[in-house]
Amino acid sequence: MPFQVVSLHTPHLGWLVFAFALALRVAYLFELDASPLFAHPAVDAKTYTHHAQRLAAGNWLGLGEGPFWQPPLYPYFLGAVKVLFLESFFYAVRFVQALLGALVCAMSWWIGRTLFNPAVGLLAGIGAALCGPLIFFDGELLPASLAAFIDLLALVVLLRVWRRPSRWGFLAAGAAFGVGALAVPTVLAFAVAVPIALLWRAPRRQGLLWAGAFSLGVLLAIAPVAWRNWAIGGDGVGISYNAGINLYIGNNPDYAAAVAIRPGWEWDDLVTQPAREGIERPSAKSAYFAERAWGYIRGDPTAWLGLMGRKLGAFWHGDERGRNQPIYFWRTYSKVLSATLWKAGIAFPFGLVAPLALWGMLLSLRRIGPTWPLLYVLSYCLGVVAFFVAARYRVPVLPVLMVFAAYGLWVLWDWGRAGRWRSLGLGLAVCLAFALAANSRIAPMDMEGDAAIHYNLGNAYAKAGDKERALTAFERAVTEDPEYWQAWLNLGGVKAALGDLEGGRAIFARVAQKAPRQVEPWMNLAHVRVQQGDAKGAITAYEAALAANPRLLPAYVEMMVLYGRLGALAETARVLDRAVEHLPAERSRLERLYGRLLNAAARP
Repeated sequence: MPFQVVSLHTPHLGWLVFAFALALRVAYLFELDASPLFAHPAVDAKTYTHHAQRLAAGNWLGLGEGPFWQPPLYPYFLGAVKVLFLESFFYAVRFVQALLGALVCAMSWWIGRTLFNPAVGLLAGIGAALCGPLIFFDGELLPASLAAFIDLLALVVLLRVWRRPSRWGFLAAGAAFGVGALAVPTVLAFAVAVPIALLWRAPRRQGLLWAGAFSLGVLLAIAPVAWRNWAIGGDGVGISYNAGINLYIGNNPDYAAAVAIRPGWEWDDLVTQPAREGIERPSAKSAYFAERAWGYIRGDPTAWLGLMGRKLGAFWHGDERGRNQPIYFWRTYSKVLSATLWKAGIAFPFGLVAPLALWGMLLSLRRIGPTWPLLYVLSYCLGVVAFFVAARYRVPVLPVLMVFAAYGLWVLWDWGRAGRWRSLGLGLAVCLAFALAANSRIAPMDMEGDAAIHYNLGNAYAKAGDKERALTAFERAVTEDPEYWQAWLNLGGVKAALGDLEGGRAIFARVAQKAPRQVEPWMNLAHVRVQQGDAKGAITAYEAALAANPRLLPAYVEMMVLYGRLGALAETARVLDRAVEHLPAERSRLERLYGRLLNAAARP
């Protein structure tokens, strides 16, 4: 018995979905500004913001910066917003992302309406509007929101082109997905799958033409970035050279530890491994990590397949896995997020969306066969699993999952309305099985925040000049993780800034002993000892910093100044000679400083 179509044909529903989604996101934006990280972003958001600042300052080609480390589209997007809204950048960029997020919801409505029926479209649009992870990442300075918009727009273009195929249409669709890859390259998995599907589904000659046009579009979108990396960055890098290290993080014998590596010293220790082996070219650094990943895969394929299975399960699990820090804590600042992202027996919303979407995909495959949205979900999923799973990497596929979840829910409702109880019971049983798997072993909803969150909060408070709150945050961070040495370092810095020099000195000394190859604790220890009048102790700390990094210019400069104040000109000269030996390019600057110190010593 064919199912009936709900009469919801008015195109104005798409605008209503857009308005509803935008209202929720704007409300969330104004709640979010209570967070200290709103104007002082952390981790990757800070990196993207700093890149955008350099671009907005006029260096749009990135002269002198080498090839792109991260995919460049999002920093350029941020840079453009910063040029237009210099004084209100942090509000403006989030409002633009709220607009893009609302358009994503409207496109979910369109895809559901086009692929299935208007009722499914409305359910998908409303579901996307109320989806907590989508709301959250529309407020983050991360590429997930922009990538979701571009990828959904590209998928809409592909669906329209498929109705009336043409070479120019497939060229445009390929270019759209190529642009999406410049934000989050995971979508390239789908960009590779499309030409294969075209060769399979279309007549041979047409399939070759369409697949070629689509592939050309992808390449044309990426080509300017590859050219910039070669001509200006000086290296053959396609989009960015962090691909190799990301592949290694997701494919190594100790996956859990690699994924959990924190920004800062732990991350620096990993990312500088190629340099310590004499590898300098960015493309070679990426190849170094890629080869380590492939070495693991070749060496233990059974273990790797097991790891891939665990990552596949993680992709479909209801928990939102934060990258660097958990996201549930941020519900503290928002009623909107509290209502749309939670755990109570299930991990809402993904613990509900995933089972329904899997059910909906099975149904759609049986009833209407393979579709572009289905291929998009499957290929994107494999693209993420090939690297590593985190909540923000699921965002570009979430709106399409909403479409399939809406379809699965609508079919169950239609069966119930038609009295098809056996079919309904079977469908509910399948959904329940998927739901049990998606919500098994759910971790507690951490509303207190882990060490990384409080560390980032402390940094934000310190940048805002609120040292008392920074002190409290850093103390909380080291309580959560007593071996978080960078948090200890910043705690010592705040203590010293608040006048507790002895407290700061004790912390710096402890951190320096625990991390002797890091220069920051030794330099901070030297600064405190200078303020305490302990010149000998300061010199000892400077020497330890130089033992960790013989090319540390500030240590030489500060030692010369300190010896000059003490009248120890012979020692000043010896430091000058060492500095010039290790830093010959700084000879003129250092000799001018030495001259000033000599003149100061000669004055009565």
